[in-house]
Amino acid sequence: MWDNLSLKQVAKYAQDPYPSIRKWVKEKGIKAVGSTIADVPEEVIYAFGLLPVTILGTNKPLKKAPSRLPDNACSLARSNLELVMSYEGDLFDGFVLPQVCDTTQHLSDIWRIVLPDRYVESYLAPRQVTRPSARYWVREEIERLIASLSRWCGKSITDEDLKKSIRIHNENKALLKDIYKIKRKTPSAITNKELFSLFKLSMQLDKTEFNRSLEKIKKGLKPEKKDGYTDVILVGITCDPPEVYDLFDEINLNVVGDTLVTGTRYLQGVVDENGNPLEALTGRHFKRGFFSPIHDNVYKNFEEIKTLYQKTGAKAIIYVHIEFCESQEYDLPDLKKMIKQEGMPIHVMDTEYQTLSLSHLRTRLQAFFESLKGGSL
Repeated sequence: MWDNLSLKQVAKYAQDPYPSIRKWVKEKGIKAVGSTIADVPEEVIYAFGLLPVTILGTNKPLKKAPSRLPDNACSLARSNLELVMSYEGDLFDGFVLPQVCDTTQHLSDIWRIVLPDRYVESYLAPRQVTRPSARYWVREEIERLIASLSRWCGKSITDEDLKKSIRIHNENKALLKDIYKIKRKTPSAITNKELFSLFKLSMQLDKTEFNRSLEKIKKGLKPEKKDGYTDVILVGITCDPPEVYDLFDEINLNVVGDTLVTGTRYLQGVVDENGNPLEALTGRHFKRGFFSPIHDNVYKNFEEIKTLYQKTGAKAIIYVHIEFCESQEYDLPDLKKMIKQEGMPIHVMDTEYQTLSLSHLRTRLQAFFESLKGGSL
């Protein structure tokens, strides 16, 4: 089903992947396990013969989530809860939920209440990764997750099961990196929306199948030089709704780098295939880039952005701000100040998952880049 997709089909699937996931798990007789974003080791879930599906919100109306989370709760958290309460809850047999901020901690408790008949496990990633205990903590959490899944599935996994899963996931990231590299050099080869649709589906579909589509898509890209693009980098956690990428494509922006959890930070999740797989999965956690709720150095975000900006030769930074995300609210004021002091143009784009009209985003984005070209920034 997912092994021969064209770029056009990828964009369509990414808009609403759940019907195809529902059909696939029914045909294969495989259980789907949902996770919200933030470092849940999907290789472990996959090694048990389960389908890990990253839950990335919904653009459909909020009907039930507001009764559980207040209006000023993170837009992504409210949207994720709505997805499982009102629209796609029957798809998932279980959930592994990371807890990386106050909202996600409360959310996992709510999840257990509203879905009492499902398997629900927490994954507690350390938020201060420079502490001496952090590595021990991550290893213990991975082992605890394996034990919990083993009890639920009624079976155990071996090191070879884990290694096989790691190889498949690493192949997926390698293919995405190659496609991204083509995009940087020749923006006409693939649109921003198509590229990040590939990222999204890689986090939701069966990778054994989807890797074949990625290989085909990579070979079919026609790198042709075309002028008129402005290179930019995206900074933040996610960039939704997907129509935001349409705005970038409209005004010929070329995303040449990013720090998104649904982008480059996902690609940084390559696991060492040599040695003990548990140790390799543990070590991977400390190699990823900055993620707003997880701090090891308060200046790390700025330093990563500065390096990426200089390395890619980007002309501007677009910071994608999720409405009411508390960790981003803390980070943004100081980050903006440091970026502007370095003379790097930055545009803050406020997004909300239930946004129906993007006209205000379009107007502000166009005005920013017109000012940039005019030298008034």
